[in-house]
Amino acid sequence: MATLAVMLALGSGCFNTYRFTPTEFKKLQSTLKVPQTVVSKKGRQVVVERTTPIFVRSTGGRRYRITPFNFKMTRTQLVASDRDYLLSIGEIKSYEVDLLSTPLTVLLISLGVALAGGLIVGAVLQAKPEGSK
Repeated sequence: MATLAVMLALGSGCFNTYRFTPTEFKKLQSTLKVPQTVVSKKGRQVVVERTTPIFVRSTGGRRYRITPFNFKMTRTQLVASDRDYLLSIGEIKSYEVDLLSTPLTVLLISLGVALAGGLIVGAVLQAKPEGSK
């Protein structure tokens, strides 16, 4: 059970999410310059490559994954044909990019290893020698 909890934490807790203006996010539709550097709402420069997870979040809270450099934004809609998305710009609440957080990833892996080691040591200490009562 503990191993499952660690695996879930590793899969979901290792990313930092950065939010962008529509103008900055729109730069990620062009393949003229890959990787592309965009500036988040908080002023952080973020490098986006072809494999970087990017998303738009609807006003209803649903998060749509978009393929970098493979979508089209107009004044009224966002079209991601590879994912069959046709989204109204008016329905998009935020534009997001997820980047892997190396320090958090190392910390979570270290905790997972320590937890697994502790479970093994605990099991060995709890085991009774053969033939004892």
